[in-house]
Amino acid sequence: MNKSLLHTPEGVRDVYGEEYARKLFVEKKLHDTIHLYGYQDIQTPTFEFFDVYSKEIGTTPSSQLYKFFDKEGNTLALRPDFTPSCARCAAKYFMDETAPLRFTYSGSTFTNTSNLQGKLKEVTQMGAELMLEPSVEADAEMISLVVEALKNCGLTDLQITVGEVEYFKGICAQAGLNEEVELKLRDFISAKNYFGAQELLEEQKVRKDYAQVLLGLSKGRRIWKVRKCRWIMNVPCRRLNAWRHFMRCSKNTEQKNMSPLISGC
Repeated sequence: MNKSLLHTPEGVRDVYGEEYARKLFVEKKLHDTIHLYGYQDIQTPTFEFFDVYSKEIGTTPSSQLYKFFDKEGNTLALRPDFTPSCARCAAKYFMDETAPLRFTYSGSTFTNTSNLQGKLKEVTQMGAELMLEPSVEADAEMISLVVEALKNCGLTDLQITVGEVEYFKGICAQAGLNEEVELKLRDFISAKNYFGAQELLEEQKVRKDYAQVLLGLSKGRRIWKVRKCRWIMNVPCRRLNAWRHFMRCSKNTEQKNMSPLISGC
């Protein structure tokens, strides 16, 4: 075999031996914990129609999708994330359902990021989706699930990032950012690109107090700090309330010492 073909492309790698055994062990621990919360397994296609991952549904920019065409001329894309596929399944098979839906998934996801970012382009993603239940208690359930699953894997020093897109949108609206700039800023924040976000906000001449809060989201900002900044927006931060609900309900003192972060996306 040609020696050049012995190497994998940039962004993908082989996992084998002891490392693979450890990976399988962690996956099983996570999977078992998620099942204890009543989540059922779901398997979705590795690729979908491109529109499934549109900006209204997905969280990955179009430029970072692996896109290709089938023989019928349809534009398809490798999944960068499981959530849009789970949402499509729910809309197709559970349209008349009124009870909460609980799904769990595991598999490879693909993002065509720049080689300079040093990120893998294929990663294993495992997660859970709780649908048709918009309550604060549902958010608290998800936080509790994450904490318990990670602790069952042996982690003791935890830091939880709580995403709240309405918080982000509320600040952008107050700062007077249009939709195009908001989407660019969201991409920077999702990628934790502090300097890209800073440059964009400077170009837009965003007021200093708004800019400080938005830049804090690109790093992840502790809830107690964010609370000081909530006066600048009119949108309630529901997942902050979910965290408080979780802390009130938690009987584990170790969990009460954890320090959550809030993210805009």
